[in-house]
Amino acid sequence: MMVNLFVFVPTIMIEERFHGAVMAIPIGIIVGSILLFMFVRSSNKFSEKGIPEILELTPKWFRVIFLVFLAIMWFLAGSISLLAFNNVTIRFLNPDISGVNMILAFAVCTYLIISRLTTIQILYALEIIMIINFPLMLLLVLQAYMNDYISWASIVEVGGHFSEFPSYGVIAAATFIFSGYANMAIFNRVFKDKIPLRTLWLIPILGTITLFTTLFIPIGFWGADGVGDLNFPWVSTADTLRIEYGPIERLISIFLLLYISVSLMSVTVHWHVSFEVIKSMLPVKKFNDKRKKIIERVILLLFIIVTVLLEMNLREAGILEIGKYWLDLRLPSETVLVVIMFLLARRK
Repeated sequence: MMVNLFVFVPTIMIEERFHGAVMAIPIGIIVGSILLFMFVRSSNKFSEKGIPEILELTPKWFRVIFLVFLAIMWFLAGSISLLAFNNVTIRFLNPDISGVNMILAFAVCTYLIISRLTTIQILYALEIIMIINFPLMLLLVLQAYMNDYISWASIVEVGGHFSEFPSYGVIAAATFIFSGYANMAIFNRVFKDKIPLRTLWLIPILGTITLFTTLFIPIGFWGADGVGDLNFPWVSTADTLRIEYGPIERLISIFLLLYISVSLMSVTVHWHVSFEVIKSMLPVKKFNDKRKKIIERVILLLFIIVTVLLEMNLREAGILEIGKYWLDLRLPSETVLVVIMFLLARRK
């Protein structure tokens, strides 16, 4: 939910603001919540098991094909996020550095985190990032809603297009904020106890607030028509926010700090899941510790090499286009994952 402001979701929803983005919000909340509850309920049947272990209940050929597909999807999730926030970092923080050098620095940082931390340690790191960043994010959102210059008339104007039926692409973008549950395909390994379903009621509420904020705050600041001219609507919006007499007056500084830390953690989580899925398909248990470490480093180096090659051959429009294709493919992929988990849980 926190990283959705920094990827392609705001851009996609704002592009479709007059053509179904408003109706996509309740549809995305319903679809995302159903998938979330089904997945968590199913994963509770497989305590301390990840998707590689769970899929041992299926034929071997299916397990291999599906795990390869999941590994590619999670790797692309991390790479696309890395390409996106690398692009913004260069534009707003350091325009003089080349894109390859900057993304290489971020990728090496991610490599060091994944290679040195276990699954549960990454969860601890994620928890720390959440505890530090959530109050800052809340401050940013409150400042936006209470700003004297926000145009509620523009928000009402766009909200009046509620009857427009959304395209598939904007629905896929709206459901993205709930897709964090899919990472439990690996992180479920470290959960010894079942996750009580009654504790999940807060997620649809937060999702509703997040989606409305994602779409309507930039519209309120830039107008129903003017917001369409922005390449990075939320970065531009954060640059207009100020706290008079505050220790940091311009909130763009806080926003970019949030942007880098949350995006880097998101890349780490996605690449870790892909890394663990790939490892599960290799006979690493037969190797000694030294050979095992070499194989792990080779996998992570391949992640970095492919991402750097993408950065060298793509421009801003190309990154956005790939991001849209990935979001479109992500929704049916996650639906298939949830259905498989549900069927295997019932079979068990």
